[in-house]
Amino acid sequence: MDNKQLIQEKLTQAVAILNELNVDAWLTFVRETSLSPDPALELIAGVDVTWQSAFIVTRDGERIAVIGRFDAENVEQLGAYTEIIPYDEGISQPLRELLARLDPQTIAINYSENDVAADGLSHGLSLALQNHLAGTPYADRLISAERIIAALRGRKTPAEVERMRQAIAVTEELFDEVEAFVRPGMTQREIAGFVHGRIADRNLGYAWPQPFNPIVTCGPDSAVGHAGPGDVALQKGHTLHLDLGVKKDDYCSDIQRMWYVLEDG
Repeated sequence: MDNKQLIQEKLTQAVAILNELNVDAWLTFVRETSLSPDPALELIAGVDVTWQSAFIVTRDGERIAVIGRFDAENVEQLGAYTEIIPYDEGISQPLRELLARLDPQTIAINYSENDVAADGLSHGLSLALQNHLAGTPYADRLISAERIIAALRGRKTPAEVERMRQAIAVTEELFDEVEAFVRPGMTQREIAGFVHGRIADRNLGYAWPQPFNPIVTCGPDSAVGHAGPGDVALQKGHTLHLDLGVKKDDYCSDIQRMWYVLEDG
């Protein structure tokens, strides 16, 4: 299954969630996403945009993108949006006209005090949105999309579950390779370097930044927590602990394993 179909599945889920939560519309408002991505956008569009853009999902099943003309073709190719409204001279007028047509009583936007995955709307962009909506009733109908995004992330489609299983399976294979490779005297850095090489050989990505992935600890002199691998060497009688997560087809694993190195006798 390609990413287009996954996005279509997630948008269908989003409509159902809006109905469950009795929310009329969900508005994801973004700009310059290569520099400042909104975590929710990958679920419902999976494209980068440059100009200010609004991706709106309604409880009636409408999926509408108000987007700069030069970004519109990428959204069109998804085949997931019921309407695409390109603009040339600013988003304010087409966005206001669209909201007047839809007339939602509640509009969820992506801010949250509790969930970073639902807090993609920056303060500056929030102010810009308020300016666009000034003088309309919709400025006072904004609520947090936290519950919508949490549900959308938490409810995996069958295709998502399969991708997660594949990421887990390849991570377990890497652990087997580590077990066959490691010997007493090797440093944390050497062990991590071996894992990095195998990840590169398999054309995988990292579930979190490479300098701290995998986390490798061995024996009592290792740093505790999320420290990057250092020069502590594995010795007989030590435990070896790896915390490893890879990204495969955009879905991640996050698994830990521990071994004990037999002491003489």
